[in-house]
Amino acid sequence: MPYTRSTYLNPDIGDNNMIVPGMDDEQKRQMISNIRNKTSALVSGDLEISKQNDDELYEQIVTAANNFVKANGFKEEQELAQTLEKANLYLYCYPYQETSQDKRDVARMAFNGYVDRPQEYQISPFLRDLKNKPQIRVQTTPDDYHLESSTVWNVFSQVTEFKNIEDKVKKALATYGVQPDDLPRLKVKDFCFLIHGQFAGKNGTAKVFEQSYKAKNTIRFITENEQEFRKCLLAMEGVREDYVEALVAAMKNGRTDLTKETDSHGKPIWKEEWSNQPVVDVHHVVNIKDAAAKEADGKSFADINAYENMCFIVRKPQHDAMHALENDINGNYRDDVFYNRKIDKKFIYRIQPPEGVKCMLGFNNVIYDKDYLQKNNIKVEEKNEVKEAISQEKNNDKKNGNYYKNYRTNNSDKAGKLDALRKLNKNQNFKRG
Repeated sequence: MPYTRSTYLNPDIGDNNMIVPGMDDEQKRQMISNIRNKTSALVSGDLEISKQNDDELYEQIVTAANNFVKANGFKEEQELAQTLEKANLYLYCYPYQETSQDKRDVARMAFNGYVDRPQEYQISPFLRDLKNKPQIRVQTTPDDYHLESSTVWNVFSQVTEFKNIEDKVKKALATYGVQPDDLPRLKVKDFCFLIHGQFAGKNGTAKVFEQSYKAKNTIRFITENEQEFRKCLLAMEGVREDYVEALVAAMKNGRTDLTKETDSHGKPIWKEEWSNQPVVDVHHVVNIKDAAAKEADGKSFADINAYENMCFIVRKPQHDAMHALENDINGNYRDDVFYNRKIDKKFIYRIQPPEGVKCMLGFNNVIYDKDYLQKNNIKVEEKNEVKEAISQEKNNDKKNGNYYKNYRTNNSDKAGKLDALRKLNKNQNFKRG
C-alpha cells in the first residue's frame, strides 16, 4: 500500500512516476500490484479483516496518527499504515499542491448550496464605499462588464450554477456602479455580497442552487443503494428501525441531519431516544482543501464535489478516523503537509477508504459503488467462487506471482471471473486526487 513517505505518486502519470530510493522497478511493480489487489480481495472475500471493535481500532488510529505527526518518521509512518489496514483504510501519500483559498471557498459554497452574506469588514473598501455612499456611484449598464477579466469570477464560473447567474452578477455590479476596470480588484467576499443582494433569503443566506451538491449526491446514493443501506445500518448494534426510516426519508430529500428535520406541520421530528444513533456524514474522499489535486488530474477544482469523490460515512468513529491526521485529539486543526528533506518535496497524507467503497457504516460494514463494480466487472454475489479460485491460484503459483495462469488454462468457465479481477488489478490507476 502507498504509505512510504519516499513514494511519489501522481495520478496524471501513473505507475512510473514514483521516487522510491532503494527500490528497483520489479519491487515497485509488486508494490503497486499489492495496492490494487486489495479492492478485489475485499469484494471477493479473499481478505482477512480484523475483528476488533471499531472504537478500539479508532483509538489505535488516533494514537498512531499522533505519533506520526509528532515524529514525522518512517517507522511511525509504517505503524500508522499497518494500523489503518486493520480498519480497512489506506494511508495515501501524494505530492503537495496548494489550493487557493478562493477555490476552497467557492467549492464549499457549491457543496452547501448557499452563499452567506459577508460582514461589512470583509468587503473591499472601494466596494464598501459604493455600498454606503450612493452619491459617488457612476452609472453603468450590465453590458459594460466582461466577467472573464476577473480571475476571481473565473473561479466561480467553473461551478455551473454560478456560471448560470452571470447576468444577475452584472446587474448587481451596475446597481452599485462598480467600474468595469475595477473587476480585477473584486475578491470572493465582494462577489458573495453582490450575489447575496440578488438571491437573499430570510435566514441571511442566498440560495443560488436549486440543490446543493451535498443534496444531489445524497439523493443519488440513497436512490441507488436504499435497500443495502437499510440492511447495513440495521446490522449495527442498537440501531432503531424508526431512526432508519426517518434517516432514509430525509436522505431522499438530500439531507442527513435529523436534528433539523421537521414534519408536515413544521414540528421537529427528533426523538431523545435517537441520541445514541449513528450520525451519517457526507465525506469528501479528497478533501476540499486539496481541490487543486483535481486540476493535476486534468479536471476542474469544482470536481471535488463530484459524486465519485463522496463517501457516506458514520461520524463516530469512522469519519473522525478519516481526519485523524488533520485534527488533533481535541478536534483542533493541524497541518498535514510533510516535508521530505531527502528529495526536497512536500507531501500530503490522506486517510482514505478502499477503492470503490461508497459507504462506510463500520470499518468492515461497507457498501460498494455499483458503477465502480460494473466498470471493473466485479460481481459481489460471486465472491465465494472467486475467492476459491484465487486461493487455488495462489497455491499453484506463489513463486512468480502469476496467480491466474494455471487456473485460466484448467477451468475456462471460471476464468472470466478471474480475468475481471485481473483486469481491475492491471488497469486501476491512482486517480484519487
